[in-house]
Amino acid sequence: MKQIALILLLFFSGIGAELPDQGACAAVKSCLQLELRRCSAEELKPLPKLKYDQAFCAPLLDLTERGLNPESGIAFEVFRHLGKPLRVVYENKGVLQVNEEMMRFLFDHLPFTAELVNAYQKTEYFIAYDSPNHRLFHGTNGGSLSGKFNWILQDSAGRGAGLHSVFFGYGGAKVLKWGLRGTAVAVLDITPVPGKKQVTYRLQTYVFPVNSILNSIMQMQAFKSVVSEKIGEIVKNIERSSAQFAKGNKKPIGKHAPFTREPYQKQLLLFEAVVSGKPWIFGDALKGKTP
Repeated sequence: MKQIALILLLFFSGIGAELPDQGACAAVKSCLQLELRRCSAEELKPLPKLKYDQAFCAPLLDLTERGLNPESGIAFEVFRHLGKPLRVVYENKGVLQVNEEMMRFLFDHLPFTAELVNAYQKTEYFIAYDSPNHRLFHGTNGGSLSGKFNWILQDSAGRGAGLHSVFFGYGGAKVLKWGLRGTAVAVLDITPVPGKKQVTYRLQTYVFPVNSILNSIMQMQAFKSVVSEKIGEIVKNIERSSAQFAKGNKKPIGKHAPFTREPYQKQLLLFEAVVSGKPWIFGDALKGKTP
């Protein structure tokens, strides 16, 4: 999947005014029945006119079940946004002709994946890590999309490393006539199809409009259709590029300058082995398996 970084860039579409800590405190208490130690009695009170129903609480419950500790600093920042009254949810899903091990490798080497797509699709994607553990990174599509991200979960409570991810970040995008900036939470699940060299994917992204007018715009079908189209284009780019590589079409690789240098030369050999059937353990890129 177009390295998730680039998928996410699209969704940072809400000019974000911050709510006080009450947004997180009240949501965690109402949805998780937990009183965070950092919250005062006043902050634990529900926000006026906000319904803490099943639909509202669903992402908080889901993230907690996936292993996000509500008492952690990053969880508090995420829940401050999920605790806001306005929220828009986008969902995309489908089937990709890429096997499970290829997906693990591509997610373990985000800059490599961006260059792989550039080589085959003549795009200008860019991704770079901002921390030694590869949890922080930034990226751009070379045009209207850019952002910085924190990969806060890389599996789902210890199941499926590299296949179940949660991202939290900030960026900018242009959708239709609107140039927007803001914060988003994105949840991506990749599931291997038994007996086939395929995976299914489901991407849910939560964005947080600052007012009801922007909320109405982002709920419009025309707006959502453009978002879905952009996601589809990115997903297809990674699928087509990986498929061409797997079929043996290496001509675009030879013409792409970054692949004449390290670390990409070694990573190409590793990816070739994965395509040929060698298992890839997510996290090996940080264990000295690659530069």
